[in-house]
Amino acid sequence: MKKIFPFLFLFFALAITLSSCNDITYATELKNEKILIQEFIKRNKINVITELPADSTIWNENDYYYNEDDGLYFHLINPGVGAEVETNDVVVIRFKQYTLAPPLEADTVNNWTTIDSQLPTTFVYGNDTEISTAFQEAASYMKRNDSEAKIIVPSKINFETFWDPATPMGYDIKIRIQK
Repeated sequence: MKKIFPFLFLFFALAITLSSCNDITYATELKNEKILIQEFIKRNKINVITELPADSTIWNENDYYYNEDDGLYFHLINPGVGAEVETNDVVVIRFKQYTLAPPLEADTVNNWTTIDSQLPTTFVYGNDTEISTAFQEAASYMKRNDSEAKIIVPSKINFETFWDPATPMGYDIKIRIQK
């Protein structure tokens, strides 16, 4: 038995190593991610615009602003009220997170109400490196208390716990600002 143990150990170690090998490169994952985003846009009849509307109250129903620098797609649903968010304000964010591939409901993560999650996610606007870059950027477009938006987020600007493979996510978000 003692002679078989080293061989069994070697066999399992080799099996685990080989099973974790992946022929798909990160570049291929990013290409597939872009295709998934484009299919979602087509399926949902989203109109991609490259300039933010000057007036935050004028958003057509399916217009999504596309930031070419980082790949975020942003759609303002409700412009909110009150003073604009400033650096070091605490932003309280509620969200629904979902994958872009159908069926959407099967992969939805809710942090929308206290029933879904007792405590909302909070971050310091402009200075919090632990929150998704996409959430920081979305808050800069939303600007005001009680605003709501939808965003499409590529993996490179999502939370630091990256999905494997690179997976874009959709979010429905609403914010409250604490001055």
